[in-house]
Amino acid sequence: MSHSNLPSPLPLSQFEAALQADPRVLGGLYTGSLGRGTADRFSDLDLEIWVTNPAYDDVETTVRELLSPLGAIQWLMLTDAGDSMFTTAFLGPNWQPVDLTVHRPAVESPVPAPSQVHLLKDQNQQLHRFLASAFHQAVEVSWEEARGKLEVAIGDWIYLHRKNARGDGWCALGMAAESAAALYTLVAALRGVRAHSYRYVAQVLSPQEQGILAQVWPRDCSQQELRRAGRALWDWTRLVWQEAERHLGRSLLIEVDEASLLTAIDRLYSG
Repeated sequence: MSHSNLPSPLPLSQFEAALQADPRVLGGLYTGSLGRGTADRFSDLDLEIWVTNPAYDDVETTVRELLSPLGAIQWLMLTDAGDSMFTTAFLGPNWQPVDLTVHRPAVESPVPAPSQVHLLKDQNQQLHRFLASAFHQAVEVSWEEARGKLEVAIGDWIYLHRKNARGDGWCALGMAAESAAALYTLVAALRGVRAHSYRYVAQVLSPQEQGILAQVWPRDCSQQELRRAGRALWDWTRLVWQEAERHLGRSLLIEVDEASLLTAIDRLYSG
């Protein structure tokens, strides 16, 4: 596997050789962008590794020793899930992020489709069986889910302006950011992309749609600027609403007297 486009401080070839030679390691694979072959120098490193039961009995030591070929551990967080240990680590002088999950041998962790992973080691052919049964689950959005998310967005939009008109700008700012992100995640899912927060925007949205979304960001925390951003958020909400109905082929049956609503919001700021 070529590592020419990956973070140069990470000695991946050395790590992979150590993994192959380590008798405690039964199987391992790259997931995430490295597994897909799309990683660059800004990517984190996503790993899943299966180890023997004795190695898992002292899992924190095992985690540290597995990571050691990649560089000095600058910071480490461990989350115990019983038979799996989820690890977030930052390694080397550039604090390269690494997400490592270590499993006991019998753990049947769901894995992505074969095209989404890079197999590093499979001593007992267990991972080959996992990959053979894996399939790419389509991203689907139900009518009920889309309707519920749009209803929440509309309700939050009203509260956002009430907070802003009262003078609680920081609360309004936070609500605008959260609502815009939730709506983006919805439109991405409608278009078949599972996006966390604002990932893959350039692939999901047209330049015109990106321009509408960009207007949602306030330039400062003043009431006037948040009012402007809030109005842009309404445009973004309407866009996602229309896209949901287009994709689903039917109305979401959300009834809003838009003219009355916008007039009522303007009245909040003039009272």
